[in-house]
Amino acid sequence: MNTSGGKVNTTPRQIPSLPTVLTMASHNAILGMFFQANILDRQIGMDWYSNAHGIVKRIAAEYQFSPEQIAGAMAAISPNNKWERNCIDCENLAKAIRADLDPFEVKVCTFKKNKAKAIAILMGDLDSDAICNILKGQKVIAFYLNILHNGDTTSPCIDGHAFNIWNGSVSGLKEVPSISAKAFRNIQADYCRAAEIASGVTKETITPGQMQAITWVAYRRIHKGLV
Repeated sequence: MNTSGGKVNTTPRQIPSLPTVLTMASHNAILGMFFQANILDRQIGMDWYSNAHGIVKRIAAEYQFSPEQIAGAMAAISPNNKWERNCIDCENLAKAIRADLDPFEVKVCTFKKNKAKAIAILMGDLDSDAICNILKGQKVIAFYLNILHNGDTTSPCIDGHAFNIWNGSVSGLKEVPSISAKAFRNIQADYCRAAEIASGVTKETITPGQMQAITWVAYRRIHKGLV
């Protein structure tokens, strides 16, 4: 509620449209969340994509796939899937294929179409561009690039939490508006700018992927139970 002249204003706050938000939000809100991150948030965020990249390399080496294939499969089955389960599901698919078992019989915690994409990536002789063509979604492609390249990209992964951090808002994922390709690129650019500024302030090299991961971890801690 707002007050005006000592009176309670019960007029509901209007939520701005996405085009309006795009003219208002910037890297400032991202930096605001970054500087609310504690030491644990920063360490987890700095290491998140490095740890993911290490898992990709281990599965690739163990089952004789390319890192691109494993990263692509992980990204494909990431929607509606917790990260720990994602890693297990990806290894189980790789294991089944190498054992000449039917990978479609392997249970994974994602949608059927995403499972089919992961299998197509693992069973094809594909380069990175071809994998991106299979993945298609802008968020999933960004996730793929970050786990493949250790978070060292100019394409941070913008999910619903990353959008809310950039927008300075708090909501459930279902309340996050659809993000157009142009808006997605603009938000990515703001994360890149925030990473550049934070690197200068802290005297520590922080990649855009690490900026996204650090703020994501801090946001979820601060708003635990609300997001």
